[in-house]
Amino acid sequence: MEHINDTLNYDGSFNGFLCLLYEVQVRNLKPVSISKREESQEVLFLDSAYIPTQIKKARLVWNSMRSKNYGALKQLYFAFLSEEKNIESKLVEFCGHFTRNEAVTDQKTRLDTTLHIEQLAALVEREKWATERRLSLDPCGENSSICSIRPKYNILPLISKFFRTRYKEQEWVIYDSLRGYGLHHKNGTLTFNSAPPKQLEPFLTKMTGSTSRPNFFLTSNTTEPKAEKKRAYTSQRKQAVA
Repeated sequence: MEHINDTLNYDGSFNGFLCLLYEVQVRNLKPVSISKREESQEVLFLDSAYIPTQIKKARLVWNSMRSKNYGALKQLYFAFLSEEKNIESKLVEFCGHFTRNEAVTDQKTRLDTTLHIEQLAALVEREKWATERRLSLDPCGENSSICSIRPKYNILPLISKFFRTRYKEQEWVIYDSLRGYGLHHKNGTLTFNSAPPKQLEPFLTKMTGSTSRPNFFLTSNTTEPKAEKKRAYTSQRKQAVA
């Protein structure tokens, strides 16, 4: 009989979560909770198991879900990037609705979970689109273009393709100051950096003696709800260094 763990731990990455899904489905696990590796010290008193990240298993889950329901897979990914507390347990339940032929004992719970994931994914996608619309590269900027953003959700992986395609001839950095990593594009290569480049330090720390401005700027020529316009204006004021 398969041992059912109270808590499953993983490394916090999306590939790691796909591997966790693989183990849950293959071994028919029903974890009470799921935690990231950095949170595992807080739950040592529970019967826990660490699920290592293996790209082969992650790819198997991705391809399987994509062939069954690509829309649901997209919602899974976007909702994961919301970083909502305890989102992993909700996503495991969400995936079980279309990856396994199991009886639904509580139709209302299933509908509530599905609706929550759909709404959460929509919020993440909305912030992705808003950032792509408002964040533009100054064509007159010298050398590399830099910008620090502080999005509510972890959207850097989602906007990377848009900016890599749109500004493929230029070098640029978009840094998420809330999460401490950024996108760096140079000579057609895009990398994720976990530490801010030196040229971002004056901007990120808002040094009063600096007179430079980032070559990336937020535009306001798009039609948006008043609340979004206000947030965009506030963000622009915060990011611009006089």
